[in-house]
Amino acid sequence: MTAQMTPAEVRQAVSEADLLLRYQQNLLSTTAAHQVTVCEKSRRIGFTWAIAADAVLTAASRKNAGGMDVFYLAYEKEMTREFIDTCAQWAKLFDRAASEVEEYVFDGAGDKAVMAFRIRFASGFEIVALSSNPRGLRGRQGYVIIDEAAFHDRLEEVLKAALALLMWGGKVLVISTHNGVDNPYNQLIDDIKAGRKPYALVRCTLDDALQDGLYRRICLVQGRAWSQEAEDAWRASLVARYGEAAGEELFCVPSASAGSWIPPELIAAATHKDAGDPSLFSGGSVYIGNDIARRRHGWVATAIERVGDVMWLREEQLLHNATFATQDEVLDDMVERYRPLRIAMDQTGMGEKPVEDAKRRYGDLRVEGVLMSGDRPLNVATAARRAFEDRLIRIPDDPAFRAEIRLIKRIIGPTGAPRLLTGIDKQSHADRAWAVFLAIAAAAGGAVPPAGVTIASAPLVTIGERRAGPLLAYRRTRMFGG
Repeated sequence: MTAQMTPAEVRQAVSEADLLLRYQQNLLSTTAAHQVTVCEKSRRIGFTWAIAADAVLTAASRKNAGGMDVFYLAYEKEMTREFIDTCAQWAKLFDRAASEVEEYVFDGAGDKAVMAFRIRFASGFEIVALSSNPRGLRGRQGYVIIDEAAFHDRLEEVLKAALALLMWGGKVLVISTHNGVDNPYNQLIDDIKAGRKPYALVRCTLDDALQDGLYRRICLVQGRAWSQEAEDAWRASLVARYGEAAGEELFCVPSASAGSWIPPELIAAATHKDAGDPSLFSGGSVYIGNDIARRRHGWVATAIERVGDVMWLREEQLLHNATFATQDEVLDDMVERYRPLRIAMDQTGMGEKPVEDAKRRYGDLRVEGVLMSGDRPLNVATAARRAFEDRLIRIPDDPAFRAEIRLIKRIIGPTGAPRLLTGIDKQSHADRAWAVFLAIAAAAGGAVPPAGVTIASAPLVTIGERRAGPLLAYRRTRMFGG
């Protein structure tokens, strides 16, 4: 490939070289032929790779060949970094002269300035990847890519600003997995299907991607032999992992819900670099949430500190396959250091004895056993959601932690009443999310001791002698940002 090739010639070369699978090529050909393209897709089927190629082809071309600036909008910074790095790979592959990736302050033209990533091309155009949606798009010109659109805050406003670019020859790509039937993204798709919006629509489910060679490509990259039996088993395991959410996450069927219980934009807004650092504990009121497990899932204890009106996650202890004695010792250590006002512990199933033991060691005033059945999980999760909505919680800048929070979803039950669904991601069952939810609920509903009792200054009932044995073999302390 040479720098003199037109975008159409490069697209043809990409197709012939099999750098993109057929469903990825279809997306590129659609965006090339239409000003506005909307794509509904399965999760993690490689569309970032495809739209990054599209962005590079556009920004690296001269103006008379269809070149223009490209603005990529995502709801969190990690997505923008991944996208811009993928664009850099394509620029090298296409042999297009481009600058190194740089991080800079994007002037939102009236909005607050935001951090962005940028690649400049010899054509004079650039790719800018943003983790928020400045109204400054209205004063600019180019190709706007709105990724995971269903998870954006104020999607209608972002679309309105992006579509304003069309009168000057711009383009718009709206691409996302689904996030509930009532989401503006799904309403946009319904308008296209009904003929109310004259936009191109691309749909790609997991099965569509498999038919076009997704699993074959995975095997090629991983150096494994492909077989139909292995592909069927891989598909079945993926569907089982997503459980009730598989229709929405993998097959482009929006759920009868609002998607994630805590919207991703609220999770992103709660992220702070100072959260998760125990050394910043200032002696304020502390609440601990404890999700109890023994073998299959993680045991998690999370401490949050109230500073003014805001709750800061200070420390998280995560154990895997640790004995109950080790769990007790780790919790003892946290209680001794933070002297929490309240400890909310999951009392369901195997949690009965740890809760009884904790009450004996710390006292009934400090410890609350929470039976996570019936309406109780929804009550706990509601307290957490209010804290996120009111911007009263700060969590660490940890993508894995945020992903666990997003695993907790709201669905509509058979009677029409809302209920929660906890997805499974690798070895996680949202254990870390439920621990911080319990801590927030403890702060919201169990913060005030009876008259005349000062829990923080009261002696612990008994911690007992320290148990012998190397804790570090089992223990992992989360000191985010440290």
